[in-house]
Amino acid sequence: MIARRAAAAALVWAALAGAAAAQGLRPAAGAAAYLQTQGAARVVVGLARAGPAAARLASDPPRVIVDLPFDRWTQAPPPPPTGGLIAAARAGQGPDGRARLILDLAGPARLEEAALIRIGAGAAFRLLLRPGPAEAAAAPPPPPAPLALRPDPRDPPERPLLMIDPGHGGIDPGAVRGEVREKDLAFAFALALRDALRATGRWRVRLTRDEDVFVALDARVARAEAAGAAALVSLHANTVERGDAVGASVFTLSSYVGDAPGRAEAEALAAEENRAAVARAPAAPPGDPASRALTRIARAQALGDGRRLGDATAKALGVVTPMLRGRAHDRARFRVLTSSHTPSALIELGFMTNADDLARLRDPDWRARTAAALVAGLELWRHRAAGLSSAPIRR
Repeated sequence: MIARRAAAAALVWAALAGAAAAQGLRPAAGAAAYLQTQGAARVVVGLARAGPAAARLASDPPRVIVDLPFDRWTQAPPPPPTGGLIAAARAGQGPDGRARLILDLAGPARLEEAALIRIGAGAAFRLLLRPGPAEAAAAPPPPPAPLALRPDPRDPPERPLLMIDPGHGGIDPGAVRGEVREKDLAFAFALALRDALRATGRWRVRLTRDEDVFVALDARVARAEAAGAAALVSLHANTVERGDAVGASVFTLSSYVGDAPGRAEAEALAAEENRAAVARAPAAPPGDPASRALTRIARAQALGDGRRLGDATAKALGVVTPMLRGRAHDRARFRVLTSSHTPSALIELGFMTNADDLARLRDPDWRARTAAALVAGLELWRHRAAGLSSAPIRR
């Protein structure tokens, strides 16, 4: 009996994962998948990050009210299969501003499971419903209970967190020109950006390193994911071996190797920066099919959000500083951009091999102006990402 139940559970998760992948859902907006059988209904809602979630039954008419740890839906959840316990699904916002999913039921039911399952830096909220007597459905619902770790009171959750990554550090100086080291330029700009963001009162800020220490590239990505960062911005300074080049540029992750103009140069730069990665940690176990499907969905979401982040920051920087001609926003396979959950961009602030760029990089006034412009770009990206509003949903 135990073996049969385990096999059935595995099939349920596989079916849910397949449905989520086939529907192209976006976990940041509560990707939902269903499996309905004669005796039960199972629902899984993918989340880009763990957070307080709760579910409860209500009656007249019978329904399940699910409150989720994000505030806006980017798309409506798919309709459930017909003929099962779940008759319809509606999405919107609850009175507290959090996203709410209402599952309309075909009849009275028992809520036998409501569990938050961690999946890497993300999570899934899983529900199990079975048909139940009318009196069970009419009983007073239990109060909502948080199903995740409480947020740090020092970091109010209503403000997004930006993880700033000053490139190189410690035994890795980055590029060196005379007495000027890339790691110092990156760290000085990181502090200016941190101060500019904090001055708005609308962002939380952390640095992957807050002193001159070496941090492996994979560890930088892991720190952003573990902190639940809304975005990761990695800061560097560029060089050329031959000729001259001037201007800043923004890189986001490339999902392919092509022969577009500049692709070889971009990938060569990424290979140079990736030398600081040292050995990768052993790969995590593959996990169940649902975990893999949700990870693929989250990775696609982060890739798209990262490219939009790159567009917004490149346009904002171009207002106050020269940009690399024809390649203000480029793509390459930088290791620090490979998060499966966190939208990421790498900014080359200028060329240390160009006298004008180097003078700008060392100028505190330029750093302050450029950091302020970058904050404007981040604000633009943030508001566009949250631009799809949700109408209030009533119980």
